Amino acid sequence: MNNTILNNLQLYRGRRFSDLVDENMISNALLTKPHEVSGLLSLVFGTKDDGVSTAIDLITGGLGKTMIIENREYEWSVMIDSEHAVNIRWAKWNGSEITPANMASVTPGLNGTPIYLGLEERWFGPGAILSFDDVNFQVRINGLPYQDGSTWVYECYVAEGFSSAYIPGEFLLPGRQVSRIGSAYEEYSDEADIINYQTPFKMRNNLTTLRLSYDITGDAYSTVLAIALKDPESGKTSYLWSDYQYWIALREWKKREEKFLLFSKSNRNADGTYAMKGTNGRPVPISAGLFEQISPANVRYYTHLTAELLEDYLFDLCYNILGTNERKFIALTGEMGIREFDRILKEKVASFNMIDTTFVTGSGQNLTLGGQFTTYKMTNGIELTLKRCPLFDNMEMFRQLHPLTGKPLMSYTFLFVDLGQRDGQANVVKVCRKGREFVQWFTGGSVAPNGYANSITTLRSNSRDGYQVHFLGEMGIMLRNPLSCGILYCDAEDSEISNNGGVAVGA
Repeated sequence: MNNTILNNLQLYRGRRFSDLVDENMISNALLTKPHEVSGLLSLVFGTKDDGVSTAIDLITGGLGKTMIIENREYEWSVMIDSEHAVNIRWAKWNGSEITPANMASVTPGLNGTPIYLGLEERWFGPGAILSFDDVNFQVRINGLPYQDGSTWVYECYVAEGFSSAYIPGEFLLPGRQVSRIGSAYEEYSDEADIINYQTPFKMRNNLTTLRLSYDITGDAYSTVLAIALKDPESGKTSYLWSDYQYWIALREWKKREEKFLLFSKSNRNADGTYAMKGTNGRPVPISAGLFEQISPANVRYYTHLTAELLEDYLFDLCYNILGTNERKFIALTGEMGIREFDRILKEKVASFNMIDTTFVTGSGQNLTLGGQFTTYKMTNGIELTLKRCPLFDNMEMFRQLHPLTGKPLMSYTFLFVDLGQRDGQANVVKVCRKGREFVQWFTGGSVAPNGYANSITTLRSNSRDGYQVHFLGEMGIMLRNPLSCGILYCDAEDSEISNNGGVAVGA
């Protein structure tokens, strides 16, 4: 798609307007409250300008979920559940190791005989009751374990204690697991099970410096547009090309910021260094975007979307939400994702015996058929709401197309974001460096944003007939719990995907 040509009509130059003031210009507000104005821009472009995709920037910075730091790098902890299943390396009974070859013929633990478990970790204490992959089969640990190389050996007995009870050999094979369900002791015992601690994971990311520049020539500064730009707050109108250029630059800045927060890939080495160097020889740090921070275990694919698939997927995500009862998700998707979502819910509703009072409105010759599902309230309090991310529909950026519809495959993608709170802190946070959230300045020549230079005592930075405006910001994104968010991609055969803007032949 060629966005450089609209049609053959030519914009003309008009007369010069006067009486324009800059009391409420964004540039002035940035001098005193840069963070607030940056958030305001996120809110304005995310809600008013549908052509700009600022979905992630809107739900973070636009809603005040921004963390200001003073260093380039930032860290956070991810708490995980201390419950832990331990792998079995080997199991022995009557002096023989249990293997796939003999598992069907052995009866480990029969007649109160001991079973020796070789486990990967020292995770259990004396008297602990362990269950196998089938919770109905349990053993009790007798005494303290001993170490055999890197393996911890436990002496165990079938918990029921009946002479006829035993553990099926299939649950004692290498790679199977055991977990604690409790402990049991005799009277006057001095033994006790141990408590286990799981330290939080430590996550680290870094800020990236984004920059953007644009030029205004002396002629463009005086050029007048045929289209008026009106400030809805002050009611003031501007026909100046320079004002229009400034608005376009802000708009483009938010677009690039959105792409970066979503899709950037970290180039940080394990030792904290950066291999990439800039033209001046200094390292160029790139932070991890939201897509890269999501746990790979939560990245899945679908070929045909169904309501059951969505329910199962969100149920899995809910298992990873610790310390909160919030089960509300927002899914960022494209036009095709919204259409697929609406289709599956209408298919689900079609199976109900319902009398419609919403989708068909009007009467007589003025009937209207319409309506679209955007929210799905599932069982167990799970709620999913869709929000369109226009960036996912960008055919210039996402050139892999669906083999049947010819629409970008990215338009079918669902990015599930957990917007809950963790100890009073938002799960998804935009991170900015203090004082450098959004910095702007100009280098002046014959003209500056506030007018021409008409005196030899006026000092300017260069001799150009115009001026240049620069934007700079240091930012990144933080996903506090990478396990509570996920991505659902539409899967299609690579051989059927056209990269030249058309639908593949034979699709």
